[in-house]
Order: sequence, then C-alpha cells, then structure tokens
Amino acid sequence: MSNYDYIVIGVYLVFMLSLGPIYKSFSKTASDFFRGGGGMLWWVVGSSAFMNSFSAWSFTGGAGKAYETGTFFLILFVCNAIATLTTVLFTVHRFRQMRVITAVEAIQKRFGNTSEQIFNWLPLFFTTFFGGIMLYTISVFMSGVFEVPMKPIIWILAGVTIIMTLLGGSWAATAGDFVQMMVVLVITIIMAVLTLGHEKIGGIGGLVDQMHAFSIQDWTQFERPVVIVVFSVLLLINQIVFANSMQSGAARYLFVKDGADAKKAAWVSVVGFILLPAIWIIPAIGASIIFKDLGSMYPQLNNPSEAAYVAIAKELLPQGLLGLLVCGIFAASLTSMNSMLNAFSAGFVRNFWIRVVDKKASESNQILVGRIFILVYGLIWTGVAMIFSQIKGLQLFDLILLASAAIGLPAALPMLYGMFVKKVPGWAGWSTMVIGFIVSVILHIGFTNWGWLEIIRESWEPALNDRELGDLKIAYTTGIIAAACTIWFFFTKVFYKYSSEEYIKQVDDFMTEMNTPINRAQEHEPEYECDSRQYLVLANLCMAYGGLTLLLLLVPNDFKARMLVLICGGIVLSVGVVLRSIGKKRAARTAMMQGNK
Repeated sequence: MSNYDYIVIGVYLVFMLSLGPIYKSFSKTASDFFRGGGGMLWWVVGSSAFMNSFSAWSFTGGAGKAYETGTFFLILFVCNAIATLTTVLFTVHRFRQMRVITAVEAIQKRFGNTSEQIFNWLPLFFTTFFGGIMLYTISVFMSGVFEVPMKPIIWILAGVTIIMTLLGGSWAATAGDFVQMMVVLVITIIMAVLTLGHEKIGGIGGLVDQMHAFSIQDWTQFERPVVIVVFSVLLLINQIVFANSMQSGAARYLFVKDGADAKKAAWVSVVGFILLPAIWIIPAIGASIIFKDLGSMYPQLNNPSEAAYVAIAKELLPQGLLGLLVCGIFAASLTSMNSMLNAFSAGFVRNFWIRVVDKKASESNQILVGRIFILVYGLIWTGVAMIFSQIKGLQLFDLILLASAAIGLPAALPMLYGMFVKKVPGWAGWSTMVIGFIVSVILHIGFTNWGWLEIIRESWEPALNDRELGDLKIAYTTGIIAAACTIWFFFTKVFYKYSSEEYIKQVDDFMTEMNTPINRAQEHEPEYECDSRQYLVLANLCMAYGGLTLLLLLVPNDFKARMLVLICGGIVLSVGVVLRSIGKKRAARTAMMQGNK
C-alpha cells in the first residue's frame, strides 16, 4: 500500500472514534444506551442488521470460497435471504412487541429466571473467545497480506471498537453501521465494475466465458446433485432457526419503534442479501481468472485463496482507494464487534446487575456499569487475541469453534419453538440445549474417533470426495441435532401440567403481549421521537466522510482514478445531502406541530 492508503485508513479510524462522543448525548436512559430507546429509524436498524451478517469474513474466507467454487457459494446468501424473509412473515414484529430492552429479558418472560441466567451467561463465555478470535483472524489476514505487524492491528481495532461503543452505546454502534455500509457498498460496486473492465476479463460476457464450468453452469462437477440438495436444505433450516430465534433474532430488531418498522428493517436485509452478493462475488471470481496461483503470491497465509479480494484490489485500485477497501474490511469487523459488545453489556446490566447486584440501580448507574463492562470485556477480547497470536497450532481455537457449534443450534431451537408452543415447562429451553450439546459431542467423537466419516464416504457409490464429505458432515450434524432437540422439546409438553400457576400466567401474559401491536402514541415518550435529529446527525456524518474521500482527488493519480474517487466520495456526500434535507423538513414539521399545541 502507498502512504496515501495508510492516511485513508488512519482518517477512517479517527472518524469511527468520533462517533462515540457524537452519540454520547443520545443516551439519557439505559434503554437509550442499550437499544436506542426503541426509537431508531427502521432503515438504520436494517442496515445494521445486514452489516452484522455481511461480515469481514465475506472479504476474506467468503471471497476465498467464491474463488474456489464460483457461484456455488451464493447458496449461503440465498439461504440468508430466505431465512430473513421468514422473519418478516412470522417473527420480526413479535420480537419488537415483546417490549424488552434485551433479548434475554424476553427469555426470562417466556421461560423464567433460571433460563434467563443460563442463556445470559453461556453465550457470554463463548463470546469471550470469539471476540478475541475476530480480532486475531482479521489481524492475521491484514498482517499477512499487507506485511504490517499483527499486534498493533489488534490494539488499534480493539481500541476503536471499545471507545466507540463505550461512549456512544447502541446509537454509535448502529448508526455507525449505516455509514460503514455506505463504505462497503460503494467500494464493492467500484471493485465489480473495475473487474469487469480488466483486459483479462472483458466484461460480463468475458467473465462468464472464462469461468470454470462448475463456477456457474455445472456445480455437479465437484458435488453430486443429491449432496448439493441435502446440504442446501439443512443449511437453510439452520439459517431459519437462527434468524427466528428469540436470542439471536430478536436482538437485532428491539431498536425500532414498533412491529411494522421491524418488518421494514428486516426487508433491508432481504434486499441486501439478494443484491449485494451478486455484485460482491464478481471480483472474487475475477481473481480466479487473473491470478491462477494465489499460493505463490501469499505463501505466508494458511489459506491463500482468502487473499482473492485484496489481490485483485491491489491490481485494480489506485492510490487511496485501496486504503478505502481496507476500511471496508475493517468496517465489517467493527460492525460485528460493536454490536456484540453492546448486546452483552446490555445483558450483563439488565439481566444480572439490576436483578442480582443492585435492584434499585438508577438509569445513570446502569449506563455507567454498562460502560465499565464494555471496557473490561473489550480488553479481555484484546488479551485473548494476543494469546492466540502466540499459540502455534491453535487446538484451542478448534475446540472453541466446536463448542460454539455444539451450543448454537441447541440454544436457538427452543428459543424459536417457545414463541409458538405455549404448553411446555420452564425448564424446556435449557434442557433442550443440554440434550443438543450431548448429541453434538457424541457426533464429534463419532466423526473424529469412531470412523463414522469413512463409513459415510464408502456408503455412497461412487465414494464421496472430500468436499462432498465435508458438506454432508455439516448437513448430518445439523439434521441430527435439530431432530434430537425438536423431539426433546415437544416431549417436555408431558410435564407442562405440573407447572405452577404463576408460571402458566407468566407465559400467557408473554404470549398476549408478544402478539399485541405497539401503540406508539401511548408507549413512546416524546423524547424518543427524535427522527429529525437522527437524520441530521447521519447527514453530517455522511457529508463529512464523503468530503474526506473527495480529498483523494489531490493524490497524484491519473484521470480515471480521480473519476473513481469522485464517484465514490460523491455518492456518500450526496446521500448526506439528501438526509440533511429530509431532516430539516422533519424538524420544521415537528416545530410547527409543537407550536400549534
């Protein structure tokens, strides 16, 4: 990278740091700090939800998969789009109508206090390692590709994430996601256009003509149709469960004003999963044509194909815009980490601190405790990342991934069923998770030590190749765990009749409230109706970022490069101008209404 690219990255990190102080004044209550007071603009929340799914992995590991398999990898995004669509149809309005500040509070309302603490602390334990893993993996990638020291990257990313979330809370995390989505969207479009214009590609027609047959026409060259179908169906089931689970799904949509806005926010993700991947995949596939051997280019990476996006960016992007791509990768990382820090600080304060330690904690005290938690927890992530950077082999890394997979689906399934199946005892949720975990461990031992994989491989005619075997392992694991958890959850219905009257009434109240639309006139305080302020702050952020990008016109590039800078900065700046116009009109309308009163 050139010095100009490093300057762009530095300016971007300072810009993200500024979001904390900018949004600090938005948080007057715990609800404000942890979920924007339930009054955020739906399209901002939708952008944040989408960005949390379209993570930095999309530009690294995801791009590597697209480099190797072409359009086959789009199956994941199709499944995500369908899964999110199911939330629009069945659950997303119910999430918001639970009328809670954290998703774990909804679990307490549905399953009781024991489940609340289990589902609050167990994810916190695993996320302690995942935060470190996220910092570590993105730092390994950046240091390997751009030949910069790993540890400074860990500290810089961690510092920006912690300070931004600590000061601004959910407002900075969520609103920042919108600005970061603009960065990712613009750079992705530019990369796609430049890839198609490369002399070795020759437009869309040239791309299609030169792609490997399996990349677009004949996926069966590396997997037989039945394996593709089984893998796709089980992947879809997995994504639907997670998208509609109270804990993982509801947490994304508690920020909006009502169920109708929650549906609109979910539609942003649906559209994003349909449109952006089709553009994003072009550079990754183009890299497979331009660079036949990434292994010789990036021997320091364990999986050189993960450098596909950056390799073609180095080939195509002028000085300055390469730095903007790195900002896009950082943006995708920061998005996930900001949201995780905010969500778990909310769980610590709302589901432990004020329920066990200080039941009379004031709003300001809750915000203070949340900020202390963010600082401590973020530093723990940093420490974990540093430890990973010193470990050779990373068996612990694999163990953590296994444990998360063993807990993830078993924890999500009862949180989905619990929204629709009333007559189960309070222990149905956590006991289903335990059953799923036991089944997961048995499957893992069977696959690794008891030779089940070879039995599966040889049971097919002809024998499965390694790719087919890997995908079937995922499918079998998902299917067996889902079946075991489902059977157990519905089996617990037998014991519902022994539930206390208090629990039965609690569940009845939860179901009634969850299915009752929110009356915004009665359930929202006036200060939460701050649409004009949200528009104006976001407008200023977009105009500032767009203006800073336009300064790259001063970099000594050729005319074509300057036009790309003009387009990139101009789009972000224009969005800011439009938002500012809307914000001023809304402010004037609000002032007029208040004057009439």
